[in-house]
Amino acid sequence: MTPARITDAAIELLDDIGPEGLTTRLISERLGVSQPTLYSHVDNLDEIRTLVAIRGMDDLGRRVRDSVGEARGLDALRSMAVAYRGFVREHPAVYMLQQSAPPTEEYWASANAAAEEVRHVFRRFGLPPAAIPDAHLVFRATILGFVNLELNEALRDVDHDDTAAFDLFLGMFADALARVRAGDGEKP
Repeated sequence: MTPARITDAAIELLDDIGPEGLTTRLISERLGVSQPTLYSHVDNLDEIRTLVAIRGMDDLGRRVRDSVGEARGLDALRSMAVAYRGFVREHPAVYMLQQSAPPTEEYWASANAAAEEVRHVFRRFGLPPAAIPDAHLVFRATILGFVNLELNEALRDVDHDDTAAFDLFLGMFADALARVRAGDGEKP
């Protein structure tokens, strides 16, 4: 038993039942150990939540970096968006936990490393440094909203193709970023 294995089990549970059902009892059951055994490796559920958030941020940052590679401009933006959307679709509860887990130094280091991968894409797109934090915020909020609609089948009443709608979002977002890059606006 290791904190890494406990984190694996917590992620599996989050993927299966969502964040509301994550308990040390269920994690212990998933691992086939008693709660006292679990607590000999982690202090409490908050520590587990933080470990899950760190793992998620590390995974998200790696996916963005690997998908973008040396791409620039719209190709880099598209690769980042597809990787980000894929992560959130695959692990929506982990992604939400990343926003609310109790922060530690390691948490902040992972959060900053993942955010840096996204900011790197915006720099490669040519955004001025002052616009990058807001572009990042808009990007995160939009991806989360889009995936939330997909996962909750809130788009089923609309006759459309999710991929086409996502491409439309990317085009609109890229156009807004291009205006900022050209100096036509302070912020996207």
